[in-house]
Amino acid sequence: MRRNITILLTVTLLATLATGCRSTQNVVSPTPAPAPAAPQYTVMTFTGVVEGMSVSGQVRMEKGKVIWCSVSKLIELGRAMATPDSVWVRVPLMDRNQQGDYRDLERLAGRHITFAELEAILESDDAEKRIAALGKQLGYTVNIHITRKEKADKLTFPFNK
Repeated sequence: MRRNITILLTVTLLATLATGCRSTQNVVSPTPAPAPAAPQYTVMTFTGVVEGMSVSGQVRMEKGKVIWCSVSKLIELGRAMATPDSVWVRVPLMDRNQQGDYRDLERLAGRHITFAELEAILESDDAEKRIAALGKQLGYTVNIHITRKEKADKLTFPFNK
């Protein structure tokens, strides 16, 4: 008798487990992810001579939003960030930070420069020549060579102020 009750309980427990745990909802596979958008970032590295000093650097751009630039010669000489409405420059050797807009940049450079113009120069196929021409207009001798220019889906590290 006791054995029959144990078998009956075991069968009832197994039946309950087998039928009671089934989901009543139909499983729907998730919708496929949308195709990745075209790369929105341009990353360039460069070497060159500015006013007789050999430098190297990197430019990172997010189309229509921001341009970051870092210039170094063994140590970082300067950093700049330009957005459509403001310009920020940091020179660590002089412990100098300056933030302003394009009117301030125009007063310093003596020439009207816009964010769209900077972006167009950097994205062009003849960027080296256009940067040299802009430098000459501003009174500087600039001769750079872009060593790498590529599109990216994201930036590899953030720009820290």
